Amino acid sequence: MIRNYIKIALRNLLKYRFISFINLFGLTVGLTCCLLITTYIINELSYDRYNEHAADVYRVTRSFNNQDGVVSLTLSTVSTPFGYYLPGDFPEIKKLTRLYDNGNTPLRYKEKILNEDHLFFADENLFDVFSVKVLKGNPKTALADPYTVMMTEETAKKYFGDEEPMNKVIRYNNQLDLKVTGIYQSFPGNAHIHPPILVSFNTMKDTLVYGESLIRTNWGNNSFFTYLLLPEHYDPNKMIARFPAFVNNHMAGQYRGMTPSKFTKLDLQKLTDIHLFSHTDYEAEPNSDIKRVYVFAAIAFFILLIACINYMNLSTARSALRAR
Repeated sequence: MIRNYIKIALRNLLKYRFISFINLFGLTVGLTCCLLITTYIINELSYDRYNEHAADVYRVTRSFNNQDGVVSLTLSTVSTPFGYYLPGDFPEIKKLTRLYDNGNTPLRYKEKILNEDHLFFADENLFDVFSVKVLKGNPKTALADPYTVMMTEETAKKYFGDEEPMNKVIRYNNQLDLKVTGIYQSFPGNAHIHPPILVSFNTMKDTLVYGESLIRTNWGNNSFFTYLLLPEHYDPNKMIARFPAFVNNHMAGQYRGMTPSKFTKLDLQKLTDIHLFSHTDYEAEPNSDIKRVYVFAAIAFFILLIACINYMNLSTARSALRAR
């Protein structure tokens, strides 16, 4: 029976080549466009979901208000004292980790000098929050000591070629010698941030630029991406509601007797919402927009709808001929 159906279908295709071509080509193009757009939408919605604790990781943001209470600036980064004091005031925080983008930085290995566009300083517990595979070295201790550095496979290849990268020394900004203590897999393409090189955060504490005291008192340098790992199913609004009291308590001396929480506000962004819903004045990388996803979804739906209507119209037109 099926064999006869196939034979009849082939005969009709060969007998009415032009109409069959238009019918099948239109439906194929419609389905192909719809599948391609769907692939794009799935990728956009998958950002940062590769993380084991994706549902429980939040980024701390900071906004500034003018005298009238109107928001004048919103940042995806905060200053270092927030990262220092938050765990003490909020014991529910399981892990807090920070990233600092040092921007364009020259690095030297022997006679080779290269400029890294995005060199990041990172806390030693970064890999407890972000699920990235460490290929060489211990992820829990590789960034524990000052003057240590981790890098991706591609970056290590760029500096050392076929040499073994572990324990090699590269020179940072012609000032500091950094020892390679780990190699990690590049952050996935659907991550909101892609650091090629990670320098121990303790290196920053140990240098004259910051030092341990400035880490606790420098409220003005809002350049640190700060991520919190919270308990499973924890309601972040509970913490957000306590942020004004936290700000008033620790920043009382920064606003000359005025209420600090009137001029600055902390908030939490869910990690999986950053790519599509975060549009602050400073982001690690350009983000997309959920509105764009909605537009492409609508386009895919209408393309498929038009293709189906076209197919049904042509099939209906031919039905009269088959009836005769």
